[in-house]
Amino acid sequence: MSIRTDIGKFFRGFKYAFEGLAFCIRTQRNFRSHLGTGALVLWGSRICGTEGTQKLILLVCIGGVLALEAVNTAVENTVDLISGEERTKLGKAAKDCAAGAVLVFSVFAAAVGCAVFFNGRSLERIGAYFTGSPLRIAAAAGACVLQLVWVFVCFRDKPQDK
Repeated sequence: MSIRTDIGKFFRGFKYAFEGLAFCIRTQRNFRSHLGTGALVLWGSRICGTEGTQKLILLVCIGGVLALEAVNTAVENTVDLISGEERTKLGKAAKDCAAGAVLVFSVFAAAVGCAVFFNGRSLERIGAYFTGSPLRIAAAAGACVLQLVWVFVCFRDKPQDK
């Protein structure tokens, strides 16, 4: 193979990866939920002035949950493709285990979030941020409403055969 062909394959791989992420956003409510929650966590970390190792750990947790949710989607779609409407015990087990992996990582990510945000310094900063301007409280409420709309209303597509 020529270098030109290898480079083309390399960049096509990124294209396919972005298509996979777009598929997850369009069709997976839980992926949208995790993505929106991750954005809110990053906003909270900015309010709290989180830096360095703590911010890195939050990013790893957000990325890990999103990656596992994408893998869970791949496992579910593969099992559905292979078994069709007929649910085998092993197919169900595979789907349940993939969902369980997301749950385990999400619980630990939430524990990390609690450790970062529910301490005296962070709670003081959050309180000062919101008491400093009623408009910020309205913005936070609006962000929560947008999160619900993003998760439950937008992109109500279901996977379709191409």
